[in-house]
Amino acid sequence: MARDQIKVPFGYEPPAESQKGTVLVFETFEDWTADEISACIAWAEERKFVRAIFYPQHEETLRRMEIRTEMPYYARVKQLEQLLEDVDSTLQIELDKWEGKRKKYTPLDTSLSFLTEKSPGPHFICMSDRYANLFVTYPSFKEWIKKARLVIFTQFRVPLHGKLHDYAERWETVDFGNGS
Repeated sequence: MARDQIKVPFGYEPPAESQKGTVLVFETFEDWTADEISACIAWAEERKFVRAIFYPQHEETLRRMEIRTEMPYYARVKQLEQLLEDVDSTLQIELDKWEGKRKKYTPLDTSLSFLTEKSPGPHFICMSDRYANLFVTYPSFKEWIKKARLVIFTQFRVPLHGKLHDYAERWETVDFGNGS
């Protein structure tokens, strides 16, 4: 097989890669609407991410995190699948159901390790303000905030934990237009 000759001007440097990493979205997704999903995906497209992984958590995990949910895991997944079907995007959108297969409590560390191993970096962990306030209290938070950036969407309008301010350069807040 012959190789094609490519001519480039002297001093040519290939353009920098404009696509980057993966957004990992952690939430119950119980009360999300199509507008909020669209806003989240539009934000990820604007930031030129390659992939967005939506990761609903099992009831056992939520119960241990003291997050109340009225809908069972399978119903939330089905609802999220329907919302994601209607989205037209250039992103690779994935709904990860690993925690549903486990059917038990899955520590956040385990979920993050699983997702970061199978997807290209850099990684951005996107979670609501109530999730972020819990996450910052976990012993592994210091390790994860160094590996991935944190994106906090202001869904519940709760004040952020004081420890977050120690890592102010590693996180940001966004508003996906949630009316909650």
